[in-house]
Order: sequence, then structure tokens, then C-alpha cells
Amino acid sequence: MSAPRPPDPPPRFCFASEITPHPVAWLWPGRLALGKLAVLDGDPGLGKSFLALDLCARLSTGRPWPDGTPSPGAAACIFLNGEDGEEDTIGPRLRALDGDASRVVLLDRRDSDLAPSLSLPADADALEALVARTQARLLVIDPVMAFFGPGVNTASEQGIRRALAPLVALARRYGCTILLVRHLNKVGRGRALYRGLGSIGLTSLCRSAWLVAEESKGSRRRVLAQLKNNLGPPQPSLAFELTHPEGGPPALQWLGPVAVSADDLLARQRPDPGPQPREVAMAFLEEVLAGGPLPVQEISKRADEEGLASRTVRRAKDTLEVRTVPVKVEGRRVYYWLLPGQQTPPSVPPEDAPIDLEEWLAPLREQWPAPSPLEDP
Repeated sequence: MSAPRPPDPPPRFCFASEITPHPVAWLWPGRLALGKLAVLDGDPGLGKSFLALDLCARLSTGRPWPDGTPSPGAAACIFLNGEDGEEDTIGPRLRALDGDASRVVLLDRRDSDLAPSLSLPADADALEALVARTQARLLVIDPVMAFFGPGVNTASEQGIRRALAPLVALARRYGCTILLVRHLNKVGRGRALYRGLGSIGLTSLCRSAWLVAEESKGSRRRVLAQLKNNLGPPQPSLAFELTHPEGGPPALQWLGPVAVSADDLLARQRPDPGPQPREVAMAFLEEVLAGGPLPVQEISKRADEEGLASRTVRRAKDTLEVRTVPVKVEGRRVYYWLLPGQQTPPSVPPEDAPIDLEEWLAPLREQWPAPSPLEDP
């Protein structure tokens, strides 16, 4: 029998007068703060990974940032990528960006499959040891969703915050900027700030958030635009372009500031006419429930953030045949929504989970379907 887990230490408190204030320290002045988390959102194929690697290349040699502001000097970086190969993609691109390969740490997957060999939050200690050993000033995790362990509910704000808590502590302890790269969701509407995949809790936890999008639909020019910045003033959007020299790896060219916001960029990408409200709500439900059942209260909160009417969400729920299941959580009744085929969350004790009769009811529904309203006498 294993020893009981020691209780967590109680929280500590102090008076504000005991705190020694100090200014925010910046990696990229006004954009990426040292000791903090940031997120970079965007659709696949628009150059998010290339942009993040360009930042690593610049820091590894101490070159200025894309807007011309000075770097803090040459420093080590960690670039964790869950989609591209180190030997045929990341390495050649880093050389094309004039990065110092001796200062950029990559995942070593030469004797393994392409699947990430690091899982969060389980491997947070190994990641902290790497940051301590290399004194890295920038850690890129691209895309962050590929590195979450199987038990992390990315649609839950509490789940995201628990999974990222070790990274928040790591960044603060070592003065390292952590940049989380993330795809956009499929909802296709609402403010740009709420378009990142998974819970809004990830965006809330990061001190700055950025978007990469096409300058206009079908354009070769891309734009890096600010979504939020808790620690500095608003920063101008920056345009860049990916080029493909003949016989060589792609290159990235920065083109200077442009007067366009993140919301404007995504508005230009929306098809006309847009998807019907129920279709949007169905895509929303499929996405938020993809990681497992959620309480109705959390789904309602996410729907409000996306600007979805509760009536529309209920109609989408009926179309998708989403089930409502009441369970007891800490002595109170909580209603969960489940996609077809889903079971109650593992966190719910078996004795508190209701009996699932769907296996027996489904054949009966097929044999004796409910009458259509047109069949009523």
C-alpha cells in the first residue's frame, strides 16, 4: 500500500508594502515579455512555425527583432515542434534564417517516429531541467495542443490552467519567454481573440496573444497582429511574406508595419454568405465536446464568448443528438452534455454515474420510430 500523499502547503500572504516593484523585462520590447507566456494563433499553412523559428534564429545570433528593436543579445532557444521533421524541415529552415544551430535546442527524434516525445504536464520537470541547463531565453511549443497529455481536457478552462501551471512557474523562475503556437478553431465567426483552438483559458493565462493571417483572402502577404497585450501598449501589425527560392528552402521576408487589426484580418477571410447559425453552433458543440463531456454551465459560458444564442445551441444539440446526463459531483447534481457514443467523465465515481440505457433503447427506436407530426389524425 502506497504512502498517503502529503498535503499541499498552505498559501502564503504578504502586504503590498513588502513587495519590491520592478519594471517588466522584455525579450522583444513591447511584444514578448521575459518570464511570461504568450500565444501565437493562426490557420495551418500561413507561416506560424516559420515565424517562430525566425524569432529563435534572430535571438540565437543577437540580431534585431523584425520591427528593428534590439535583441537582448545572443541567447539559447528551445524549439519544440510536433509536426515537422528536424532533419528535412526545421534544420534547413534554421540555416536559411541564418540561425546559430549551436544555440537552438530541438527534440531528438532521429531514432523514433515523428510523434512528440514530450507530454505536458507530465514532462514539465524534464523541460525545466533543460531550460536551467541551457539558460534558454525563448521556449517555443508548436503546436501546443500536440504536446498535451491524453488526460488534459483542452476545452476546459480549469484543465488548461492545471496543465500549463508548471510552465507559468518555469517561465517566472528562469526569466524565459514561452511562446505557445496554436491553430484556430472552425467556428469561423466572433472576435479574433476567441478564435484560438480549445478553452479561452489558454489565452487568458498568456500575457500577450498574437495572430498570423493573410493580409487579404488569397494574398501571399501575411500579417502578425496583436490580439491582446496585458503588459505593454498596443503594437502595430507587421507584414511578412514567405518566398520559395529555386533550389533552396523557403525564406521569410519582413515588410514593415501595416494598418490592419486582427479582427479586420479574420473578417476578410470569412466566406460570403457565412455559415448558418445552426451550422456554426453544431461545429462549436463538436469542437468543445471533442475532448469529452462538459458541464452545461461551461458550455453555456463558451457559447456566450463565441456570441452564440442559447436557443441556437439547443437546436444544434438536438440535431447532433447530444445527450443530457445528470451526475452527482460532491453531493450536488451537475448536468453534462455528451456526444453520441461518449460516456460520463472518468472523474465521476461509478456509483454516481447514471445507468446508460442507450444500448437497449436505440434498437427499439429503430423498430418503432416516433410518428411524424404529419401522421397525427
